[in-house]
Amino acid sequence: MSKITLNVPERTEPLVLDCQLNGSQYAITVGDTVYEGSLVLTGPGEGWLNTSGRILPFYMTLKQDVLSVWMDGRTYSLNLVTGSSRRAGGAGAAALTDGEIKAPMPGTVLKVPVKTGDAVEANQALVIMESMKMEMTLSAPQAATVKAVSCSEGQLVEMGAVLIKLEPIA
Repeated sequence: MSKITLNVPERTEPLVLDCQLNGSQYAITVGDTVYEGSLVLTGPGEGWLNTSGRILPFYMTLKQDVLSVWMDGRTYSLNLVTGSSRRAGGAGAAALTDGEIKAPMPGTVLKVPVKTGDAVEANQALVIMESMKMEMTLSAPQAATVKAVSCSEGQLVEMGAVLIKLEPIA
């Protein structure tokens, strides 16, 4: 097991996670509760979690000691307490993400409320798409500038297709 300690904004005490990964299966223990499921990585810092019958796409970046995780339409900023992020050095963010927002599954682009050059905030909607009769909003994982928009309304996209390229704001 690997132990990770995080400072979470809504908590007064650090959160300690015991993580175990066996192939694509994971188990995360928080206190007396165990969360289990499967993990599929589709690229650096991105993939899907399958937990309790739900499939959740995620993207994450690491900058200094702050881990930003976008999942289920929200961005979570977590401060790493352990030295794990320090080992990554200053290139942590570049190692975990290339600034691309990709289609988490095949679908149809319904709306693209941003254009090249726009400054976006964390959690701001970038693309609204439909897949399997579900509408999903892909949001910015952090404050950034839109470098490129590679999709348009009504376009059918494949899983993993690059929809938006972002340049993080330093």
